[in-house]
Amino acid sequence: MFKFFVPKSNVFFNLFNQSASNNVRISELLYKAVSSDSPHEEKMHFNQIARLKTIGNDLKHQVYTVSSRSLISPFERNDMYALASAINQVCDTMHVAARRLSLYQLSTVEPAIKEISGLIIEASMELDKSVNYLSNLSLAADIAACCKKIRQLENYADQVYDKALSSLAHNETNGIELIKYTEILAALERATDRCEDATDVIESIVVKNT
Repeated sequence: MFKFFVPKSNVFFNLFNQSASNNVRISELLYKAVSSDSPHEEKMHFNQIARLKTIGNDLKHQVYTVSSRSLISPFERNDMYALASAINQVCDTMHVAARRLSLYQLSTVEPAIKEISGLIIEASMELDKSVNYLSNLSLAADIAACCKKIRQLENYADQVYDKALSSLAHNETNGIELIKYTEILAALERATDRCEDATDVIESIVVKNT
């Protein structure tokens, strides 16, 4: 029973870091998929995303399991759950976007789809950095800078999304294609929203523990 009294901070931080890093890999695969001209490569990227999504879910549940069995954790238990869930939400929304891209089989990929996918990579990388910094709260200023950057990226993604919807509404005459593009763009934009949601959790943890 004494093992439950051993500090498990490294275990938790490793799980959080793995989750955030997993998101970066998914975002990169998503961008490769929307940039590929090969249906075979596209399918391969989507399959890899599905596999990494399963890994992301498993990492989240590992945080829940370890936290429930440990008497000592680096943050309040509710914050541990919230952070694990927020990071995983990014994973889930990227997977949803990938599934829609795979199912809808667009004839052409709108530039906005590639642009928002690129912004997701940037936001995921900033989230990854901020999560890694959490193990050393003396880096609060660096965490704040990452969170600010994520919000800027999310705001820019909103602008790209709105502009793309306006253009589609005026120029796309095929109703089915319009629905496809709209749903894919919405799914991609939500991924940047989830990155911003994660910053709220991270900033709350920093405020409570510094």
